[in-house]
Amino acid sequence: MPRSRHTTRQKLAIIMEYQQQEISLSTFAKMKRITPKTLKRWIGLFQRYGPAGLQAVRNNAHYSQTFKLRVVQAYLAGEGTLETLSIKFGLRGTRQLEEWISKYNGDKLTASPSRKQVPIMSRKTTFEERIEIVEYVVKGEHSYTETANHFQVSYQQARSWVLKAKNGGY
Repeated sequence: MPRSRHTTRQKLAIIMEYQQQEISLSTFAKMKRITPKTLKRWIGLFQRYGPAGLQAVRNNAHYSQTFKLRVVQAYLAGEGTLETLSIKFGLRGTRQLEEWISKYNGDKLTASPSRKQVPIMSRKTTFEERIEIVEYVVKGEHSYTETANHFQVSYQQARSWVLKAKNGGY
């Protein structure tokens, strides 16, 4: 089943009709029963790639971890918006980049997004270990994910201990 309910010809006809109209993009999109974001994306794809950009993609593109990191770091360094960086790096939309940034911020950026990371199960810890974990986060400015991996505890444990220490002390 195709991902889009519109064929390439229909998309092209909608874009051409929009360019001849003198109404706003959102009003025109509503008339055609598509979202303004979709129409804007189609126009962008058409401008970058011509009619071929409007064709349905049959296979997902696969990107290396190095490429993903380069794009994410460009975004985090403020080199452009999601949209401009997607265009610059040849991505078809911003959704991929949004997902890569989300995974990067959670320390889960991998070469294959379909691989799942198994969460660390919680374990018994002593009071002294918990203090050490809290100080590792607070004084060392480490993320909860880094801390969880370092001490082999769950993310949620590390987070809850830090929040409790901040609210009520040790």
